Amino acid sequence: MERLVEDKHQPDPDGVIPHVLATCAAYSYAGFEQHSDVETVSMIMARLGLEENGCRAFEQRVDAMYIASAAYLVQDKDRRVAVLCYRGTQPEDIISILTDADVRPEMLCVELEGRKHEVHAGFYRNVRATRHLVIEALERAVRGESLNPEEQGTRGGLEALYITGHSLGAAMAAIMAVTLVHEPRYRHIAEKLKGVYTFGQPMVGGPDLARACEETPGPLHNHVLRDRLIRYIFDRDVVPALPPRPVGPYAPFGREFHYRGRHGPVDAALTFVADSAIEGLTLPSDVLRTAADRDWGGLLLRVTEGVRRSVRPLLRAGGQGWTEVTEPGLHYPQMDSVAGLAVVAPLAFFATRLALTRTIPFKYSFDDHGPGHYVNALAPPGVLSEFGDVL
Repeated sequence: MERLVEDKHQPDPDGVIPHVLATCAAYSYAGFEQHSDVETVSMIMARLGLEENGCRAFEQRVDAMYIASAAYLVQDKDRRVAVLCYRGTQPEDIISILTDADVRPEMLCVELEGRKHEVHAGFYRNVRATRHLVIEALERAVRGESLNPEEQGTRGGLEALYITGHSLGAAMAAIMAVTLVHEPRYRHIAEKLKGVYTFGQPMVGGPDLARACEETPGPLHNHVLRDRLIRYIFDRDVVPALPPRPVGPYAPFGREFHYRGRHGPVDAALTFVADSAIEGLTLPSDVLRTAADRDWGGLLLRVTEGVRRSVRPLLRAGGQGWTEVTEPGLHYPQMDSVAGLAVVAPLAFFATRLALTRTIPFKYSFDDHGPGHYVNALAPPGVLSEFGDVL
């Protein structure tokens, strides 16, 4: 709790906060037949340091409208800290999968610099489905009241709010953060927001939204969505590259941390060849699009960035671990074609099951999207895991 309140650095240098929030996001999938499991989430957070916490779940499900929204709010016993965690796409739930696929643009009802922007319709609809319940609970937390409406009395008062999630839950966390930071009526809540940590997050809006989130300051004149929204990407996770380019331009915002597994020189060279081939295959369509738009400078920039991304595996051969990507041009790129989602990622998923094909350098992988990868890769040495083991 003290570390969460302290807020000296985001992420903290010891890596404890990312690990705790990644674990919370992973266990938000607990439950049976799409129902929430408050007891499990509360127990996991208690094991990681928030002893005697209070936890509530907020759910709404309407299959015909592709709504499968679930959020957990965890409050420490002194009511100084709250963690809002959104549940991601459940593999067995067709409705949450259809939510991901609803890529139609919808106008975000929040202004940034006097203008509104479009976001992914499915993600936004699921945020709004539980937003009022979540806001009501956050109002109670700000006042120092218990998340349980039946429990009377106040103490403490919210000092630190964190928002997190994995996959669909990460996208919902990002949209909720934008809403809190730039909706004037939520200013008193946004002032408590210390960090937004997302894991395997798909992109939620276009380049204009990303630019506005980076440039528009928050309620305390700080750039929350640029400096304190932290996206973690594990190796070749396919989801952060989505939605694919054919459905429209999307772009990320916030700080990006990318984990690369240990790959030998041969794997790195093969990855370079594969990435270069993919960049080459997409070049003709880019030239035609550029000729229509007459944006030759944009084409040159995209080709340059593609070459630099392809070269990076050669430069980092043998390396392993998390690295912050500080150059926007080298951020995890939007997938260029639907083939990467329909063919490459599934093949990579099955290839990792066999020792013979495990190191084939697929560009994307569904297997790398698993929440357990994020928990394990973010675990700092010497801390207790959710199982009570010293890592």
